[in-house]
Amino acid sequence: MKKNKTSTQPKINLDGINHLALNVRNMERAEAFYTGILGFPVITRTETRAGLKHVEVDAGNVAIALFESPELDLTAAQKTMTDDGYLHFAFGAPYDRYTATLQALKESGVKLDGEPRDWGEGVSIYFPDPDGHQIEIHFDK
Repeated sequence: MKKNKTSTQPKINLDGINHLALNVRNMERAEAFYTGILGFPVITRTETRAGLKHVEVDAGNVAIALFESPELDLTAAQKTMTDDGYLHFAFGAPYDRYTATLQALKESGVKLDGEPRDWGEGVSIYFPDPDGHQIEIHFDK
């Protein structure tokens, strides 16, 4: 078997993730969740050439681009959480914000996916956004 030759110089040099794009059924509901509950400020509101509403929010080190697609069946594309892993995206926070964040989510009516999980080096809270996109907040200990 022939070994692959690996170059020490990358062919592509990227700086990281610029943004995540999510389809949502109702822009007002999604924007209220990402700005009002998670606290991310709006960067821009536009409309695509096809007429889809687009809102981009600042999630700290990455932007989240929301695209309104009222007729899209998002449920078929989403997996249920298992211990083996599942389609989701995660935010990070220091452990000293864990209790206050958990309380704020509960007070906002966010339904958690089970109990928080202690991974040893940190604790994670899992929950869906209004369109069923799975979210994790991981608190480093």
